[in-house]
Amino acid sequence: MNNDKGAAADCASFAIMVRGYAGSYGAAAKCLELPGAPEGIRDDLWKRLRAWSEKKMDEYASSEPVPCIHRMLWDIGSGGCGFRVRVRDIPLEQEAVEICEALGLNIYETLSADLKISLEKYPYPEDAVLIGYASEGKDKLLINGDDVSFLNRPAEQCM
Repeated sequence: MNNDKGAAADCASFAIMVRGYAGSYGAAAKCLELPGAPEGIRDDLWKRLRAWSEKKMDEYASSEPVPCIHRMLWDIGSGGCGFRVRVRDIPLEQEAVEICEALGLNIYETLSADLKISLEKYPYPEDAVLIGYASEGKDKLLINGDDVSFLNRPAEQCM
């Protein structure tokens, strides 16, 4: 813990760690809602994505959906800490990305089922992916390459 600036600096001692994949549950569920391929998507590609979705929903049969990763990050920031998260480090499944692109969905605003996010101190758990760090202040920053943006309040449907 950093005691130079009191409790406000303590946030900087934590890493943001993720277990699971963001948006896979919501992408699979949306895919299965459609009777056929969306306009502009080849039938063979959609058939592959639909098979993946059926398999994924079977895996999630005993899981409850959890909010989207944007909501989970927003909730961390609501605890009094800001953060810097590298968007490219958030675990995603390629099929979920493809479904979201085909349907015009934001995968980061799509429900998950196996996703857990936590603040961890060093040494970090081996079964989690480091996506960023908590920081002083209230800025909720998303880093995507050279682009830095603020996390907007998550959409209602991602709760």
